[in-house]
Amino acid sequence: MTKTKKHILVCFAFFLPSIAFAQVTIETLIDDITSVVLSIIPILLGLAVLAFFWGLVKFINHAGDEKALEEGKQLMIWGMIAIFIMVALWGILGWLQEQFGLNSGANLGTLPSQPDNIP
Repeated sequence: MTKTKKHILVCFAFFLPSIAFAQVTIETLIDDITSVVLSIIPILLGLAVLAFFWGLVKFINHAGDEKALEEGKQLMIWGMIAIFIMVALWGILGWLQEQFGLNSGANLGTLPSQPDNIP
């Protein structure tokens, strides 16, 4: 069995309960997918921050070694790129969720606003 078939089977098995026990509409399917993605993003974001700081530690600790400096720079760059992509994806999905009125269980919450009683 190829990797692609395994991935399709895993995805099908993940969404099987919602297909079997509920009326499946495009809205519920999108809501389920959004919920899964929004649950995974904080984990990936944490890993990206960890990679960035690991690159920073490597860059600082191995100041004399050119190879380690370059590896540290690359880790920091890829960590920053991953952080940017994750935050952008999180924002785009939150915007789509708001625009289409999808209210999944993994809600992004609301942004803080300025209190009305401040002069």
